[in-house]
Amino acid sequence: MMIWITFFSIAVGQILVAGLLRGKFSRLAVWVMMLGCVTVMHWVSLGEPALMRMIWICSVLMAGMKAITYREWCADGDGRLTWSRWLMFSCLWFGMNPGAFEVSRKMEWKSHAVVGSLCIISGLVGVWICYLLDVRNVVILFVVMSVAFHFGALRLMTAFWRMMGFPVRVLFRNPFKLRGFRDFWGKRWNLAYSQMMARAVKRPLTSFLGERGSMFGVFVVSGLLHELAITVPVGGGYGLPTLFFLVHGAFCVLEKKNSVTMGMLCGLVLVFGVPFLFGNKFVEEVILPSRDVMKLITF
Repeated sequence: MMIWITFFSIAVGQILVAGLLRGKFSRLAVWVMMLGCVTVMHWVSLGEPALMRMIWICSVLMAGMKAITYREWCADGDGRLTWSRWLMFSCLWFGMNPGAFEVSRKMEWKSHAVVGSLCIISGLVGVWICYLLDVRNVVILFVVMSVAFHFGALRLMTAFWRMMGFPVRVLFRNPFKLRGFRDFWGKRWNLAYSQMMARAVKRPLTSFLGERGSMFGVFVVSGLLHELAITVPVGGGYGLPTLFFLVHGAFCVLEKKNSVTMGMLCGLVLVFGVPFLFGNKFVEEVILPSRDVMKLITF
């Protein structure tokens, strides 16, 4: 019970503080708040199952990212959200653009609902088959889980908010059309995260590291944040997520232009890199238990 009280207190606390101050944080203060809250959640949840630790820590991390994004958005003078819309953005949406909840208008949403439904059904069927066949290959498991969640559940959420009149963007776009490393990370994969990093990390670093240096800095910070989400909950595999992002950061810095060849190279690096991103301990303690949830619908 104490763990849940702590979790809700620090997750909701970050959201309420960010909404109350309406962007009046210093940049350092909001980062310290997020890292402090993640640290508290880490220590309080020690000894708990890794899957639950990951959910708690990632949720607290997400709340902190919302606060960071809101701080930067408000500091840019882009506007302020009412309390109701701030709560919609921070609690009920995975995107990182507060401006999507500033105004409402009629939006096309049905195509997103169709695509999301097809993806979530096919992804769940894939996870179920992996459970029945005891598939342990992390690349296969990641693909089917990603189809269900990233391209299915999140696309349905996109359809819902667009139906409500808020112009939210699709967060994961067709990765088979990738034409390089920058194209993948900047235009296809987790656009909410890339948007936050561009606003909160790359732009501040550009003034003294330059364009390429700040780009590489984004991947350094990404690696460290993924350590919090992947290695810290299971207590193992430290350094592997950072290595994964450093490799991709180097390719992004060196890449000159998009091309089919660069797209194929990026795809190969991703396939061979996923086992490094998700180490063996994370697979055993988080991914496989997530797969095995499908036993609830197996008779």
